[in-house]
Amino acid sequence: MSVDCLIELDYEDERTAEAILAAISPDNAPYAEAERVGTKVIVRSRSKTCPQMLHTTEDLLACIKVAEEAVQATR
Repeated sequence: MSVDCLIELDYEDERTAEAILAAISPDNAPYAEAERVGTKVIVRSRSKTCPQMLHTTEDLLACIKVAEEAVQATR
């Protein structure tokens, strides 16, 4: 069994999306892959179990939250 997850985050501009992607990229491997498409950051992950996916997703969302707060603080 595997559990797949797709998270799509849409930002107000490409600069913000690029900053978020750059901030979370070091934390992703090997559990998730992220890319920027225009103003969106798209994150795909796959885990063997639901608890593992939950842990991966919680960590990723926490990193995204901090990145978003950092971007907001620079404005």
